[in-house]
Amino acid sequence: MRVMNKTLAGAAVLALAGSALLAATSASAGNAATVACGPVCKAPFARQWGANLIGAVRSGTPRAGQNAVLYPAAPRNAEDWQFLYQGTVAAFYADGIVGPVVGETWPSYPVYEYEYTPAGTPTSLCLGTAVTAGPGTPLTLQPCGSTAKTVWIPLLADRSGGYVPLINGSDTFATSPYVMTGHGPDANLTTARLVKVAGIVDPVQTWANFRGVI
Repeated sequence: MRVMNKTLAGAAVLALAGSALLAATSASAGNAATVACGPVCKAPFARQWGANLIGAVRSGTPRAGQNAVLYPAAPRNAEDWQFLYQGTVAAFYADGIVGPVVGETWPSYPVYEYEYTPAGTPTSLCLGTAVTAGPGTPLTLQPCGSTAKTVWIPLLADRSGGYVPLINGSDTFATSPYVMTGHGPDANLTTARLVKVAGIVDPVQTWANFRGVI
């Protein structure tokens, strides 16, 4: 089993541009990360609500199994994440981490993890699922770097306006894969099958990153 290399985080800036999962710069949104976490922090937000609602850890508790939610943007530890580039889908498939559906459908796509870093302190806990992604599977903190359940793959074919769906690495469907899905303020993030209306992905399923402190 591959142990993902956190030293690749510096490469994330280039890979991020390629994936179109862009950092937000809206001053109206307020602070998405604490000063201690600073400009390296990148927290997810959905197109549906913009950078007013940011991916966060419920109550800020750094514990495996703790639920991930959407909180109003504020300078609190619960919203401190680092978005780490970990390689390509092909490499993860070769190492036996992702399955054939993911590995053979999106081999050239980049792979990322969101590590929870309250006040800039790494926890080795990442945003993911405790089980294989399915309908309504909650997103929780899970140990980083050991399974496909904590990795996220930008679905580049459906990117739009700087937003992109994020496939969970444990997905088992090539069409309508299981992606990160938001449900409004204080509600748990989950995975759900990708939904399109007139060819456009549901805005609760397309994501960008809020970078640093405003």
